[in-house]
Amino acid sequence: MNSVIRTVKVFESLSDEDCAELLRFMRIRQYEAGALVFERGKPGDTMLVVADGALSVVMPGPRRRNIEVARVGVGEVVGETSCIEPAPRSATILAAVRTTAYELGRQELTRMRHRAPRVATALVGAVVRSVILRLRRVDERIERELAGHLAARLPELRQTAGKSARNLSFRTPSPPGAATGSTGPSAWTALLGRLRGSA
Repeated sequence: MNSVIRTVKVFESLSDEDCAELLRFMRIRQYEAGALVFERGKPGDTMLVVADGALSVVMPGPRRRNIEVARVGVGEVVGETSCIEPAPRSATILAAVRTTAYELGRQELTRMRHRAPRVATALVGAVVRSVILRLRRVDERIERELAGHLAARLPELRQTAGKSARNLSFRTPSPPGAATGSTGPSAWTALLGRLRGSA
């Protein structure tokens, strides 16, 4: 059991002693293939570490069919943020095959804070760092996709800008009293002559 916990990336900052202590507060859960583990939108306050098998993360697709968006394999964690801060599940998770997992709930985390405060603090810190790293990766992915989308549309935007520039026409406003399209001295010249005559 301890060897599985040591492979979990979220717990890599924990010592062997911390991992052994953590296991004392975890329960073993087993799921048959296809079993519902977490349901999207339902309240949740537990996290799972996959010890054997695999979990399938699914989201609703067209015609009410589930679409698998990720797989959670041995040594990976799911639901860790809900264990620290209970919230509705963001996705539905099914057992892809017969799966064994170690479960840690909010109540166990509370007991750990009283009986093994150092381990509880280390666990919460590890989860927070993991979430921050995940958010950074999401931000970087969004920036890359936006940059790629903009680069793909750049020729179109340049073409549109060129057409707009060619369609712009700047007209000098006609002076007061001037007839559009008239020939001969402009109204401004006539007005200047009258002003000179009255000086």
